[in-house]
Amino acid sequence: MDDDTGEGQELTLTYYPNRSMNPYTCTDFTNRVVFSLLYQGLFSVDRSYQAEPMLCKQYSVSPDLRSYSFSLESATFSDGSVLTASDVVASLKQAKDSGFYAGRFSNVKSITEADDGAVQIVLTTPYENFPILLDVPIVKASQLTAARPLGTGPYQYEEADANL
Repeated sequence: MDDDTGEGQELTLTYYPNRSMNPYTCTDFTNRVVFSLLYQGLFSVDRSYQAEPMLCKQYSVSPDLRSYSFSLESATFSDGSVLTASDVVASLKQAKDSGFYAGRFSNVKSITEADDGAVQIVLTTPYENFPILLDVPIVKASQLTAARPLGTGPYQYEEADANL
């Protein structure tokens, strides 16, 4: 028998399995609610609307507020593979080209991987609070267009047995 803590209980989340679970192409808001459990961004946004580091270990910004450098936390995807700057760069570029996130990147000139493994973002105009826009889901670079790409979030997507 389970106690009141919920330990040992299986949780089921409602979503539409026939609709996209890709954070860059999904337009279904019911499915998008699940994304915060599957994917993490460089930052999250706290209750005070401040950027809070997630996959970003530390960052620096140029004096003109146009160039940002982000060092990454050690993290793994749900398959156990290590998060790399290449994954972050590919994910942010995919988000920049997506209908859902494109507006956040309208002033982004370039997104590149630095020699030291950091992620470099150069803006066309100064923006002091740019990190608040980087709560964009990061997925494994090889799965950018997958129906259910791997993420670094605390949960992973698993097909339910239809016979249960």
